[in-house]
Amino acid sequence: MKKILLILFIVFLLALSGCNNSEEQTTKSSSQFVGGKEGLQIDFVGGTPPTEILDQGQTFGASIKLTNVGEYDIPAAKAKVTLSGFASGDFGVSEGALVQETQEEMMGASRDGTGKSIDGAILTLDFPADGSAFAHQKAIAGSVTYNIKADVCYEYESYANSKLCILKDILGSKGKTDNLCEINADKVVDSSGAPVQITNFRESVASSNKISFVFNVKKVETTGTIYEKGTNCEEDFNKRNKVIVTVDTGIPGTLSCSGLQGAGTSSPLKGSTTLLNGEREIRCTQTIDNPSDYEKLIELSLEYDYRNTAETKVTVKHLGD
Repeated sequence: MKKILLILFIVFLLALSGCNNSEEQTTKSSSQFVGGKEGLQIDFVGGTPPTEILDQGQTFGASIKLTNVGEYDIPAAKAKVTLSGFASGDFGVSEGALVQETQEEMMGASRDGTGKSIDGAILTLDFPADGSAFAHQKAIAGSVTYNIKADVCYEYESYANSKLCILKDILGSKGKTDNLCEINADKVVDSSGAPVQITNFRESVASSNKISFVFNVKKVETTGTIYEKGTNCEEDFNKRNKVIVTVDTGIPGTLSCSGLQGAGTSSPLKGSTTLLNGEREIRCTQTIDNPSDYEKLIELSLEYDYRNTAETKVTVKHLGD
């Protein structure tokens, strides 16, 4: 009898553990997005370039690894890597050999139908880009160390979803506990993995036939730099920190947003904003022509160019040292 009770107890524990695991899995995959605060990572492949080379007669190369850890599929030729930190002629190559574009699409991270995370694409670019080799061109006395930089400029987009609450009696909804949803409230934002994201989404009552909502466009990755889309990370102050924002409520009626330049007056609304200290607040008002009780998905997207950098050191030593 004791053995039977023990077996039943073990079966119960296993079943409970299975339920817990199922709940954990559901929690982990509840979002359609993988998430994260990065887009395209850039790294030097170990040993390329070598940490030390001779000043004469030694050829070498450099390999750059790009990993798309965010969730935007970067089109072919929309990511460009540039090496710097040394004069190309001092290492026997042309300026053009220090620049290379990706020749294929780089898929972003994603989730499959079961909610499992799928890694984004990894691509390696070899330098010099013309297929030749680096070689120090003249003898030196002693040694010299170069700080080698690899910059990647790439196109990227961010996506976010939230829900708007629409009620038939917009003004009379405040304080009621039996409403379908709450208008005056902070809303959950589901964001894709990217270096710039939508944060702090809040909805409120504006009038008897209008709701308003406010959200922040924020740079969440700390090391990179934002540029206006299509500028190839051009070093122009007027091109930095600019983001194209699209607001799609899917609701007929007038939609207006302060903080966006060049935006229209209906959904989907698209305009440009400039981040100040890495962030910008956008305020919008949506007219509801025929109010009724429902929740409406709002879709937000951001477009921009972004630059990240990797660094390494190469010491050139005299052949006779």
